[in-house]
Amino acid sequence: MFVLPLILGSVLIPLARDARTDPPPMLCNGHAELCDRPFDEVVFPATHNSMSNADGGWVGPFQEHGISEQLNDGVRMLLIDSHSWETPKQSAAFARHLSPALSASFTASESTTVRKPGVYLCHLMCGLGSTPLASAMTDVSNFLATHPDEVMSIFFEDYVPADQTAAVFDATGLTRYTFVHVPGTPWTTLRQMIDSGHRLLVMSEHEGPPPAWYESGWDLTQDTNYAVKTPARFTCALDRGKSTNDLFLLNNWILAPIPSQADARIVNSYSFLFNRARECERERQHVANFVAVNFYGTGDLMAVVDALNGVSPP
Repeated sequence: MFVLPLILGSVLIPLARDARTDPPPMLCNGHAELCDRPFDEVVFPATHNSMSNADGGWVGPFQEHGISEQLNDGVRMLLIDSHSWETPKQSAAFARHLSPALSASFTASESTTVRKPGVYLCHLMCGLGSTPLASAMTDVSNFLATHPDEVMSIFFEDYVPADQTAAVFDATGLTRYTFVHVPGTPWTTLRQMIDSGHRLLVMSEHEGPPPAWYESGWDLTQDTNYAVKTPARFTCALDRGKSTNDLFLLNNWILAPIPSQADARIVNSYSFLFNRARECERERQHVANFVAVNFYGTGDLMAVVDALNGVSPP
């Protein structure tokens, strides 16, 4: 406490000035403005086939960097595919549909002749690239542990039984963060999710609950077409889920045999992505909760999400 003397005649009267200041406002996903916003009114940056990345040496990667770096860079929704390792017979059948050069590279790998145990994140074939589910979920668990004011989601394109995924969540410490939304009830605010500790929404395409936190994705979410081949073909039309579902996934990538950063530079640019998100918000009467792209580091995904949320960059 700092004391200032005040001279009144010949009398010194100490005046106390309280040096304490109000604590800084709580930040939720980096912004105080988002704390009291319900989950279904917040926009989150998302990555398509998040596990497939150039840093990890995947064939035909969809992202520049792996999941840990994506989270550190601001991604808050992961779209990932869970698989058991394919059999050698499945690998051989897949190779027949590849170009001669790619087929030779694919079949030369030992990973196509040996089936590995466990659950992996793969796209199409694990021989093209893989990450053990436990490794990826450890990265997520570590991120949540060290970033207590962050809320995020995972959407599984799941090809393994739910109990196998649940076992990995238990083993990696992720289960304690999972959030359960009761259908038909108002969505919790980010502040409430953070205060409760339950700040990870998990959805699946196929299996669904149980456990209760392994939510049925298409009961909660609606989306747009994910198989668009040119920027001019994008629409806001409903693809999966019901138009009355609470959450809206905006799929914003170009489908190609090998994902292209050149395509991403076009469709992830601020003008293209922001205008499309706003158009779909008007047409669908719902904010785009998850804006999902290939090559999240190419273009302006984070700036667009901030603008859609009505917040300034952190």
